[in-house]
Amino acid sequence: MNKQKNSILINDTADVGIGTLIIFIAMVLVAAVAAAVLIQTSGILQQKAQQTGKEAATEVTSNLNFVSIIGNVNTTSKKVENFTVALQLSAGGQNIDFQSVVVKYIDSAVTDTMVYNSSISSDNLTSTMFNYTEQRYVGAAPNSVLQVGELGIITINTTTDLGLREKGLIEIIPESGTMVMKEIIAPSSWGTKNYAQLFP
Repeated sequence: MNKQKNSILINDTADVGIGTLIIFIAMVLVAAVAAAVLIQTSGILQQKAQQTGKEAATEVTSNLNFVSIIGNVNTTSKKVENFTVALQLSAGGQNIDFQSVVVKYIDSAVTDTMVYNSSISSDNLTSTMFNYTEQRYVGAAPNSVLQVGELGIITINTTTDLGLREKGLIEIIPESGTMVMKEIIAPSSWGTKNYAQLFP
């Protein structure tokens, strides 16, 4: 029997010419455009991710710390008329401009919302504004911006006075960062004191 032989034709010649060159250049251009788009997109995403990370870190980081809360006791009514709150920045905290800060006082009867007012003294405050000063400051003179190493003092006057054994809540809401709050509880007796330390 004769074995049938299959012959395989091999095309070993390449296409050369202007058509092939145009196709090659077009493929290179498409790859270059795609690479440029990917690089630009990845750069934008990286910037967005970094910005989002910084904003998230700012939001979850508490910048303020309560140092002390002092109540001014009225000798006649035997209730706290206003509060003096000492604040400082926590480690790594960012500067806080108290012109943009909102302070709230909440008790069982009312909720007072206060904003900064630099033109009024601590003795003439109402339940809609608070006063900010600096007992310890960095620089030539105190200002409305709390910085690292400074001790800020805010004074608030509430609608309702705090009586014995009553509770109140002070909230400080900065422009950026998390809100800080401190619950205060009046003791069972003021004694003979005109000023009562409610925290710590």
